[in-house]
Amino acid sequence: MPTKNEVVTAFMKQFWAHGYAQTTVDDLAAAGQLSRSQFYRQYHSKAAALRQSLQLYQTTLDTELTQLIQRDQALGTPLAALLADCLLMPFKSERWPSGCLMVNLMAEIGADDVLIADQTQAIYTNLQTRLVGLLSAQASSLPGLVADTAASLMQLRTGIQILAKQNYGATQLKQQAQTSVALIVKGS
Repeated sequence: MPTKNEVVTAFMKQFWAHGYAQTTVDDLAAAGQLSRSQFYRQYHSKAAALRQSLQLYQTTLDTELTQLIQRDQALGTPLAALLADCLLMPFKSERWPSGCLMVNLMAEIGADDVLIADQTQAIYTNLQTRLVGLLSAQASSLPGLVADTAASLMQLRTGIQILAKQNYGATQLKQQAQTSVALIVKGS
């Protein structure tokens, strides 16, 4: 029997790869290696499973972003390259589906479900706050306010994640991120 974390991870990947509307309770039960009755007993509904998936997504994204930032800073990676790495995360890998669960759900569900909208907005705000933290040390060299630069970077991240979902290649996405970050950070 898989652990609760393994089950919610399987749910998260299912929602991430196929979207909320295209995912059925049967899909979630199969992904989590649960019977239908076990699913309802433990998770109650598809919406509740999605909320738990988003909580895990935020925790996972925070952890991986922290590791990425620490690694890049230890290597002396220039700010623009570090920011590009942050914006690309967690696009395509063997571990995660393409795109970004948060961006996918913002586009799919929007404001139709207030709880999900609030959760995705909290994830978005947290990521933007992390970017503000990275940019603050370089505030004097930025072409605009730190908050405005972070907002522009988040808009860029959303676009890159949508392109990733459309199966753009990793090289194309990285080049797009690096070029766009340089333009935003340098104001050229």
